[in-house]
Amino acid sequence: MDHAIRLFLKESIDLELNIGDLYQWFSVKFPQDYDFWWKLSIEEMNHAALIESINDVFLSEGTSPMDSIEKQTQELQEMNLSVKEKHQQFKLNPPSRQEALKYGLELENSAGESHFEQFMTTVPNSPVLRIFQKLNGDDINHAIRIENYMKTNGLK
Repeated sequence: MDHAIRLFLKESIDLELNIGDLYQWFSVKFPQDYDFWWKLSIEEMNHAALIESINDVFLSEGTSPMDSIEKQTQELQEMNLSVKEKHQQFKLNPPSRQEALKYGLELENSAGESHFEQFMTTVPNSPVLRIFQKLNGDDINHAIRIENYMKTNGLK
C-alpha cells in the first residue's frame, strides 16, 4: 500500500502544480484578472506543498486519504494529462476571459481537485492533519470563488 499511497500523492501534487501553472499563465494572459488568477495559482502551489508534507504522515500512520486509492490515482493521472493538453491548446489558441474562468470552474469541480478538498475537510485522525486543515483554510473552495468572480465581473 505504501507504493499506492506514494503514487496517489505524487499525482495529487502534480495536479496541483499543473493547475497552478495554468492559472499563472491565465494571470499573464488576462492582465485585468491578474490578481485573481495569481492568487489561485499560489494557493494551488501551496496545496502541492501541503500534500508533500502530508506524505510522511500517511506513511507513518498507515493512513489512506480514502478508499480505492488505485482508481483515484488513475483518475488523477487522467486529469493531469487533460490539464497539460488543455494548457497547450490554450497556448496555441488562447481562450477568452470567460472561457478561462469556465475552465477553472470545471477544474475546481473535477474529481482530482475534489479528492484534495474531501481529504482536507474530513475529520482528522491526528493533530498534524488538523494543522494542515487550518493552514488550508481559505484555499479550500476555489470553485465558489471563481463563480463569484464571474458574477461580479459580468462573465457568467
